[in-house]
Amino acid sequence: MSNNTFIPILPFLYLGNERDAQDLDLLLRLNIGFVVNVTTHLPLYHQKAGLRYKRLPATDNSKQNLRQYFEEQRHESRSGQGVLVHCQAGVSRSATVVIAYLMKHTLMTMTDAYKYVRSRRPVVSPNLNFMGQLLEFERDLNSGVTPRILMPKLNGVETQV
Repeated sequence: MSNNTFIPILPFLYLGNERDAQDLDLLLRLNIGFVVNVTTHLPLYHQKAGLRYKRLPATDNSKQNLRQYFEEQRHESRSGQGVLVHCQAGVSRSATVVIAYLMKHTLMTMTDAYKYVRSRRPVVSPNLNFMGQLLEFERDLNSGVTPRILMPKLNGVETQV
């Protein structure tokens, strides 16, 4: 399971777990320069090695509001560097953030974005609370309350679903 757990969701966007986040060799090999840590407690492992970090403090439970972070997910990579989004297991919190990113930056529905991410990383399973927040986010995107920021670079991702 070790090698193929780390498949890019998009050419520059990776979804992973704590072990992936600790593996500096892997991060450097994949040219990852920015790491989004969706936990309250895991360290920002390689800050000293020059990787840039953003922490979205979140726990994986039915009370956690992840929705507040959906807007913050901008395309952070610089000069072709990749982005890793991770939580502890790479199953619920970080997966939710990545699904929201796809919804915001493509024309994907929540269902399509979920299926797409799951096709790349089969263990993905956001908790029910997070699924509800994604549905709410989809409603806001569709009604225009939350503007989509379509990225031409991602054109065609929708058709892969």
